[in-house]
Amino acid sequence: MKNYLVLAILSICIFITNNSCNKNEWDLVWQDEFEAESVDFSQWTFDIGTGAPSFENYGISSPNFVPSGFPSDNFSVRWEGSIIIDHSSDYTFYTISDDGVRLFINNKKIIDSWVPQPATENSGTINLKKNDTYSIVLEYFEQGGGEAIILGWESDNFSKCLIPNSHLATPDGQSGLRGTYFKNKDLEKSKNDPSFTRIDSVINWVTGGGWGNNESQYYTDRTENVRIENGKLVIESRKEMYQGSKYTSARIKTKNSWKYGRFEIRAKLPAGRGTWSALWALPTDWEYGNWPLSGEIDIMEHVGYDEDVIVTSLHNAALSAGNIGGTDQHGYLKQPNACEQFNNYILEWDENEIKIIVNDKVSLQYPKQNKNWAKWPFDKRFHLIFNIAVGGNWGGAKGIDDGVFPSKMEIDYVRVYSKNDGVET
Repeated sequence: MKNYLVLAILSICIFITNNSCNKNEWDLVWQDEFEAESVDFSQWTFDIGTGAPSFENYGISSPNFVPSGFPSDNFSVRWEGSIIIDHSSDYTFYTISDDGVRLFINNKKIIDSWVPQPATENSGTINLKKNDTYSIVLEYFEQGGGEAIILGWESDNFSKCLIPNSHLATPDGQSGLRGTYFKNKDLEKSKNDPSFTRIDSVINWVTGGGWGNNESQYYTDRTENVRIENGKLVIESRKEMYQGSKYTSARIKTKNSWKYGRFEIRAKLPAGRGTWSALWALPTDWEYGNWPLSGEIDIMEHVGYDEDVIVTSLHNAALSAGNIGGTDQHGYLKQPNACEQFNNYILEWDENEIKIIVNDKVSLQYPKQNKNWAKWPFDKRFHLIFNIAVGGNWGGAKGIDDGVFPSKMEIDYVRVYSKNDGVET
């Protein structure tokens, strides 16, 4: 009996020791307990607006892009004509596109970014001679989310601007470019899906921002939308007209970034159909390229019409659209009362593995193994982002209930730890 007692005591000691070691392998390196009277602007910054790109060099864009009867996703356009040159110089051509774009001058490819992407500026330079006429072809495809395509230029004689229609001519000599629109992403005609043709005087089209997801909110840094209240960070989405949007909310980001670590966030989530809240991380320097190439880590995503479900996921370049694929990159976890009580959302990330935990349950486990950068872009620095979106492709899939607003996400604390083993964080 004594021997069994000794063994039991030894087992308990070993258990305590092991757990103590595990607990103590992390060192606290950054935290915000939200004990100040207001948000600490030395620690946090904000995204502002609707997610539309900045068009200060191009003026006000036209919202009437997609032809009547066309789908708002999965279409393409080819603009054709000629460009008139007033002086000899190196000309830099610019495009802003969401999604893919190609530009040809005299059959020479100047810009080539034929990939799904958020609104992204690309450029290319070519030397052109005065009084010569050059052919121009601009190709574009839209996959999903918001649409944007802008064509500009600059030279030694003028700064960046839209190409005026006085310098563009259609193949039959009219001002502007002839655009042929296709109901597919592949610039192909179909007997069962005929194309549409029109003359566009300038290429300056934006159908809204929506942060790439057709979201409806305008993000602000006002105390109405983000503040410290009773020792908690409060992000509040509201039903109100503001800057042309019907809703407001906030998207707050850490100024610090980290490579590897343990990230603990204690939060209570917003309720109500139409809300889409997230605790997540994006790369700081996008060293592998635009989204999704450089990765995304979703510690927690939650839509209000499915209140008891927590979604965790990773994004990378493994699939052409950048979407998640495989159970090892995506996790669903039932979490009753997620909108009524605080829960712990934890990311453990090192050079070998990513693990996402809700309270004490592992939702996602993704080992690096022999993955290349396309499946493992998670060896660069990332920063944290907390936000509530309104509507959007996922959050608004079952509509928006205006009666739920204002709706709040409360965050009790954020704590970031590094391993005390000398590994970079």
